[in-house]
Amino acid sequence: MAKVMADKEEVIFQEGVPESPSQIYQLLMQAYSEQRRSVVKFFVDEVDCMSGGNFPDSFKLIEAESLSHDEITLRISIQLLNQMSQLAEHLSAYQANILSNAWSDVIKQMDDFISKIQPFADLIDNVLPYAESYSPPWKNSFENIAKEQAKILEAVLFSFESSNPAGLSDHLQIEFLPLLERTKSLFAKEIIPFLKNASEDTYEEDTP
Repeated sequence: MAKVMADKEEVIFQEGVPESPSQIYQLLMQAYSEQRRSVVKFFVDEVDCMSGGNFPDSFKLIEAESLSHDEITLRISIQLLNQMSQLAEHLSAYQANILSNAWSDVIKQMDDFISKIQPFADLIDNVLPYAESYSPPWKNSFENIAKEQAKILEAVLFSFESSNPAGLSDHLQIEFLPLLERTKSLFAKEIIPFLKNASEDTYEEDTP
């Protein structure tokens, strides 16, 4: 008989267990969203369907796990902040070379520059929906950072497109680097502590 386990507890369906794993996935996502949680693992007969992206037509055992939106946002934030640990140093070195190197050499490093700042963009993109959905105390500060980041990145890319090394240097030194430090400070002083406390509170509520 087919069985569905969610967070190590069997799920009882009033009208019987649906045959489709994809339908069960959607039902779990809907139920969890009402609890401020999301499915993070979904195994169908020991096959990880979330990473594979495919659902079989039938199953014997589904095992699903969830995390609170607080915990998910906390984990993603820490992961991306760790990836950004050397970003300020990299950008400072890059900015120092812009005016001393040939523009053709600077352009060659554009892809490397974009890959370096990608975790910063990912951090904003991943945390902004949480801030907008739950209005934490730091929402306004974070939204201002998100707006500034979008504006600065647009100016930086325009400097590349218009072959303007002086403008690129100024945007990085005067705008981007200070914004990066402000962002890291906001996370260290407000966002990470808030998410840790929210995650602990959720864990206590879920613990019998």
